[in-house]
Amino acid sequence: MPAPLTAGEILEETLQDGREELARGSAGLALSGLGAGLNVSFSAVALGVVGALSGGVGLLAYAAYPIGFIFVMLSRQQLFTTNTVTPVVVVLDEDRSQLWNMLRMWGILFVTNVLGALVFAFAVTHTEILPASALNVLLEEAAHKMENGFLALLVKGVIGGWLVAFVVWLVASARDTTSQLLLIWAPVFLIPATGLVHCIAGSSELMISVFGGETSWGEFLVGFLLPATLGNAIGGVILVTLLNYGQTIGSESDR
Repeated sequence: MPAPLTAGEILEETLQDGREELARGSAGLALSGLGAGLNVSFSAVALGVVGALSGGVGLLAYAAYPIGFIFVMLSRQQLFTTNTVTPVVVVLDEDRSQLWNMLRMWGILFVTNVLGALVFAFAVTHTEILPASALNVLLEEAAHKMENGFLALLVKGVIGGWLVAFVVWLVASARDTTSQLLLIWAPVFLIPATGLVHCIAGSSELMISVFGGETSWGEFLVGFLLPATLGNAIGGVILVTLLNYGQTIGSESDR
């Protein structure tokens, strides 16, 4: 059985991923971000369908929820939230001049992630892709999210962003696909189970509610997307990237 990676080796894996992503052109990033926004929306589908089949959102629906994140991460598509780790580490460790490139990357990914979620939400509300019972479950979930105030969603977003960004660090330490699956599934399972929020996956649910006439665009943008995005970014950058980078460079023998 291979020895586990040291903190320094995990950092090197993360740096390599960050360098590759920062070197990508805008068109490639945009297509990757669009695909990620579409595919992570399958987490909402899983929540709604399994919730409808099992008599309500509970353990089975929570267990199915990570499927969208598994699709995205194993296919190497890019979410804004997963990129609060790899490019930030490159900027911290190697090249401060990459800051503007990182912001370019974030902007492209965030816009295309949301666009992908929007296309998905429009499709499921204007076709018969999902049964009415599953749509009703998702409308109820969206209503529950909107019961939170701005500050509550911000805090829930911080922890949600912490978990998703930490998945990136954990997956960098995995030696095989089975381990990667478990390391994606377990943290993401906690997001719906504990009522946390993810700005892109949650946008799929909220925009289904918008297209269903239950939520206004203003409520979605200001009441959900803004606090969830800020929270996810804070959780990923501070609680994962800065802490793990700091503890690694503070242990020179690991590198």
